[in-house]
Amino acid sequence: MKNMAPGQCSMVSARRWVAAFGMLICTLSGYGYSAKTGVAIVSAALPSFSLNVSTSGQEQYNAYCAGCHGPDGRGTGRASRYCTVKPSNLTKLAQNNKGVYPAERVCEVLRNGTGHLAHGVGYMPVWKPLLKSMNGDATETTEVRIKNLAGYIETLQEQPTKVAAK
Repeated sequence: MKNMAPGQCSMVSARRWVAAFGMLICTLSGYGYSAKTGVAIVSAALPSFSLNVSTSGQEQYNAYCAGCHGPDGRGTGRASRYCTVKPSNLTKLAQNNKGVYPAERVCEVLRNGTGHLAHGVGYMPVWKPLLKSMNGDATETTEVRIKNLAGYIETLQEQPTKVAAK
């Protein structure tokens, strides 16, 4: 940081701080939704920030995804208005993939992100390291979490509407 007065920060570090804060809002708003619906997801060990969410796909979705993607997966969660990029409508993944749910692609995005550079607040986080650190999991358990979460997202897929025969 060159030629900066004490207490000032560069635009890059300010953007990073805002992005980190935004991710925290998105994650915690998922917690808020879960608490509202009665799903207990926080252990008594809150000071260590270990959420200890079960490996159930639905409970993980409520804890980590519903804040941005919404409880129904349509991308309209309470934190979605803070995202610089609109969260994906998860109910259309199969429809957008010729009617086949792309389970491995969903797992890959959860493991490694979307492949797009994060610019600002609200980009899809890379969940594999977050799930591992927030829950204190072994690598194998994190993979089970990812597969269960992808399996739950499959249940959110819109069913094609059937056209009545003439």
